[in-house]
Order: sequence, then C-alpha cells, then structure tokens
Amino acid sequence: MKSILVVPRAQLFPGLSPQGFLPPDTLDLERLSPHLFFAERSYMETNSHFKQIIPYLVLQRRRGTGLRVLAYQRRAKHSERRLGGLWSVGFGGHIEPLDRADPGVATRGLVKAAALRELSEETGLEVENGQLVRSGYINSDAEDVSSVHLGIVYRVDLDAHPGDDAELVACVSAQAEPQQARWLPAAALPTMVEPGQGPDGGSFEDWSRIAVHGLFAAEETSRSAGARNTHG
Repeated sequence: MKSILVVPRAQLFPGLSPQGFLPPDTLDLERLSPHLFFAERSYMETNSHFKQIIPYLVLQRRRGTGLRVLAYQRRAKHSERRLGGLWSVGFGGHIEPLDRADPGVATRGLVKAAALRELSEETGLEVENGQLVRSGYINSDAEDVSSVHLGIVYRVDLDAHPGDDAELVACVSAQAEPQQARWLPAAALPTMVEPGQGPDGGSFEDWSRIAVHGLFAAEETSRSAGARNTHG
C-alpha cells in the first residue's frame, strides 16, 4: 500500500474552486500544513473530495539560444495509463512519508524537499535549492487524472548546470526513459500545446497546457510583437 500527501479540497478553496494556472500567492502552504496528511493512494485516486499534492518541475535554460524548456513524450505504456503517449513539460510525483525524514525539511519545507528528491529520481539532475523557484499552482477538474491532484509548479533554472543541451537531454532520457525528449523554445510552446500541435503531431497533457500558458504566454506575446516590428 502506497501512501501519499493529500489535502481536503474544502481547505484549499473554501468557496468556488478556481481553475487553471494560479499565481504563487493564491495559496498559503504554511496555513495549509495542519490539514495535510498521508493517505492510501489507490483510494485517493477516485476521491475528488481530496487533492494529492504534486511538485511539478519545469526545466528551463536561457543561456545561449534564448529561453527554452525541456519537454518529453511519455511512453505509451506509462505507469499512469491516462497519460501514456502524451507530451509534458513537467517532471515530478507524489510526496511520500519518506520525505519527512529529509534533513532539508527543516529549512526548505516538506514540499520543496520532496520536489528536490523527485527531480533527482526523475531526471538524474542534482541542483541547488535556489535553482527551484515556486512559480504558481495548477488546479484543474477538466479530466479525471487532474481532478484529484494539485500541482505546485517550480521553474528549475539549469543555466548554471554543467553540460550542454544535448548532454542534459541524454542525462534525463537515461533516468526517466521517455519515448523521446527535446528542448523547445518557450515562445513557441503556447501554440504547440494545442491538441495535435506538439512535436511530431503529438499532444500535451492537460497540466502542461495549463503550465505553459501560465508561465510562457508572455514569451509568445513578445515574439509576436517582435515579428510585427520586423515586418512593419
């Protein structure tokens, strides 16, 4: 039996439940702490009265060719069958009881300590605490898989990380074993996350569509304005 960290939906949003990408100040994680508890995952997967807390890690680089994001396509036979074959810009997973024993919890908090563990496990990358910046939340009831989860979105800045883009893709691919992975320009992502507009005609998962529009819509606007100025 696997236990994971959850919070009652009513404690997150006492009134109406806002949907989509939420700014970082939407929730007070310290206020929520007394209401967080560990519960059996299999039960919580079908109980919409609770939200499973998921650190959602978006890997990015700006150095060199401009802001870009590491995206990957899940294998068709993924452990979460509802996400099989879809593209994603987020790495992460559940917060587990073992995370409470992390020495970093005292200074970073449980969620960020778990995020660093997930990053290491999912990608093989070890980063400093300051390279993770909490940038917002994902709350969506549009699909079954997203309706029982709450994403805590972290941007992970890899500009100072050793290795070029290809080496980082190789490292992540060896650890995560996706169908494929590649860097994508952030400015192009808001268009690419539309259904069927991803790499090789693929589609992105619901959370990635939400995260991209929340994090990178300004990049697309800037690119479009630059193109108009060039041709104007």
